[in-house]
Amino acid sequence: MVDLQISPQVRALLGPEGLARAAEVSLTASRCATCSRPLDGTVNMVVRTNGSFTHVSYVHAGCGPSEVIEMGDDFAPAAPADGYDMTMTAAVLDHGGADLPVLVAETVGKAYVVNDGPTGELTNVVASHLLGCGFHLVSRLRQAPPQVAEWVGVLLLGHGPAGEDGLLVLDPEGGQFYTGAVDLPDGWLTQAARYGWAVLYVGNVGGLDPRAHDAKATSRALRTAAQAGQLVGARIAVGTPGAAQA
Repeated sequence: MVDLQISPQVRALLGPEGLARAAEVSLTASRCATCSRPLDGTVNMVVRTNGSFTHVSYVHAGCGPSEVIEMGDDFAPAAPADGYDMTMTAAVLDHGGADLPVLVAETVGKAYVVNDGPTGELTNVVASHLLGCGFHLVSRLRQAPPQVAEWVGVLLLGHGPAGEDGLLVLDPEGGQFYTGAVDLPDGWLTQAARYGWAVLYVGNVGGLDPRAHDAKATSRALRTAAQAGQLVGARIAVGTPGAAQA
């Protein structure tokens, strides 16, 4: 159980709309931005800002106070390749009658960028970065989002961190958006080989279990995130090293 604490300084900076949206954020299965351990007990909201970017994150009470930290002019949320800890869930999901191979990336520690407009909207910090990289805001799952050029998912079958299947997702500059294990459900490889791509969704999707292979739960979580404006997506090319060389 999380008891979220927000200091008067943070309340004043975010305003009523920003606070309302920050309070709606689910911290279930989230981790502290300082120590990376699961969030529980008393949790403090921390805001970093330079007037252009406002970055909201969450820490244990013992890891730091709820405070506003003034940053320099060059402050901006880190790109995913700079080291965000993420989980990856694979699924085959229906999109308007087509069963498509899907990858769902979710940050372990929750951090958000606050829109400085009148709504005070919060956007997942990684999703915000991806919107500037050609990804699209997803409002429904009726069809796959457009493909982004030069993003590549490399399947390392049997060569994950502990001998399981692995996945490497690279951005156009060669940055490692994701590197780690992936648990592929039945039929995923067949559909990926058929299309040559997979749909990569990123956002606050509610702590999915990558090993559950529960397509219905994954679909529900994606739809909920999409309805909340917290989901971005794109099609990325996928294959194995052998297939790529061929």
